Amino acid sequence: MTAPRGSTLRRRRLGHELRRLRETAKRTHVDVATLLDCSQAKVSKIESGLVGMRAVELRAVLEYLGVPAEEWEPLLVLAKESNQRGLWRKNDDVLTTKFATYVALEAEAVNLRIYQAEVVPGLLQTENYARTVNQATRWRDGIDLDRDTEVRMARQGRVLTGELKLWVILNEAAIRRVVGGEQAMREQLQHLLELGHQQHITLQVLPFSSGAHPAMTGPFEIAQFAERRLDPDVVYLENQTGGLFMEEAADSTRYNLAFDSLIGHAYDSGRSAKLIGRVIDELPGEPVPY
Repeated sequence: MTAPRGSTLRRRRLGHELRRLRETAKRTHVDVATLLDCSQAKVSKIESGLVGMRAVELRAVLEYLGVPAEEWEPLLVLAKESNQRGLWRKNDDVLTTKFATYVALEAEAVNLRIYQAEVVPGLLQTENYARTVNQATRWRDGIDLDRDTEVRMARQGRVLTGELKLWVILNEAAIRRVVGGEQAMREQLQHLLELGHQQHITLQVLPFSSGAHPAMTGPFEIAQFAERRLDPDVVYLENQTGGLFMEEAADSTRYNLAFDSLIGHAYDSGRSAKLIGRVIDELPGEPVPY
């Protein structure tokens, strides 16, 4: 078993293996919960990679499921390493639990495919744009908005250094909605043009003229990992109260097919850049060269 890179990916891989072992042994969540004297919800979270396990718990489960002792060691190593507190877990005070998990997975992904309908994705936002979005969407959460913005900007490191390949499709509404005022929006659009010139970033705009399309139900993100056979794609849907992970093969296939279709509906990169440039020209005030 090849070791995955980060603690979140390790926890996810361990959870998937435990689910496979449980199903092979024809045991239920109730059975394992009874063994561990915990809730079924905790067992579900363990198998989903949302929480880790102590070594003593893992040994008890492996013995209960009839796993030969000589096969325990790789799983015990995964459990130990998955319990290490990663960088993004240190920011749980400003990130919701599910979003913190997704951000940690995002930090371990090699490819991201993003469709956004209303807003520029966080990985491509300027600081002024990000702060305005946070003020508009998180004002009820009682969090430190400046710190939240700082954490969100820190996520951009791997994008800017080229460690992460990014394919983003923006609905035309996302580039036309003026967020933070004309100057802030002009800076944001200029930033998109600059990022679009980088080889590891593909940026397309889905124009209003494209009509009906496969993502009219809402935005989504797909994280892909180096070893996709061992670490399947994760689809993340963010909403007002948190977010939703989708990891089943049928779900990730459906969203990848939808994204493939969007690529054909959207303008190519060159035409998208020209549209963004026209939107910049239409903004009031002094233009910024592009």
